[in-house]
Amino acid sequence: MKKAIFYCLGVVLMASCQMTQTIVTPPANVNVPKNALFISQSGTESSLMQTVIDLENNEMVVLTYSYSNIENVTRTGVYLNPDDYRNMKIVGTDAPYAKEKEEKKPAHLNDSKEK
Repeated sequence: MKKAIFYCLGVVLMASCQMTQTIVTPPANVNVPKNALFISQSGTESSLMQTVIDLENNEMVVLTYSYSNIENVTRTGVYLNPDDYRNMKIVGTDAPYAKEKEEKKPAHLNDSKEK
């Protein structure tokens, strides 16, 4: 009996750890690029921003996701050459946490000029 309970518990734990993939489908009225080159990604506590180049017109577009939904598509009007961004290493940065947001004085205010 103990073995049966142990196996049932194991099956439930394995099922809960299974990886899932979420496919985001935007509404029909949202102009999301169909063919894009990924440039960068950053995030905050509640959202994720991805910057891409729309390869149809070489425009930089910022996609904002909230949970697993597209919240906003910002077409910047900035036109880039996609060849400049192919095969480059992408380094992402995230928003700092509250404890990292300490106010720092600019370095030039701390410098004293002696004459």
